[in-house]
Amino acid sequence: MKKRIIYLLFIFLIITGFISSLEAQKRFNIGEMPPPMPLEQLNLTDAQKDKIEDLRFNHQKEMIELRAKIQQKSLELRKLEKDGNFNRSKMNNLVKEINEIRNNIALKIMNHRLDIYELLDDSQKKIWSDIISPRFEGKFRDFHGYRRYHCW
Repeated sequence: MKKRIIYLLFIFLIITGFISSLEAQKRFNIGEMPPPMPLEQLNLTDAQKDKIEDLRFNHQKEMIELRAKIQQKSLELRKLEKDGNFNRSKMNNLVKEINEIRNNIALKIMNHRLDIYELLDDSQKKIWSDIISPRFEGKFRDFHGYRRYHCW
């Protein structure tokens, strides 16, 4: 009887572990890209596609520069901490600079989205608000987990 209970418990644990791994929240791996935006549903003209590509290229170029600045400032801050130079004013200034750059990134992201939105006609704007806009809700809280959702 004990062997049977242990055997059933063992099978139950294996099945529970397998099911829980299937039901776990799906996240993107580091090298994986998120699902593509449904641009096909917008029925963009060639001129709109070209303009959006130009906007996207310029936006990505700005984001690379701003993120590099954040990394540089963060590295400076870590160097101060590692060297034991706990200079309050220098550290506060670095943190303020990093936060200003992050605020600038958030503004540029929103302006990029609005620039694309302004290119659309009325029917495309309705599709944008129904399908694409909800995909952005809550995606800008965290620059690390949702970095790839910032532009498309």
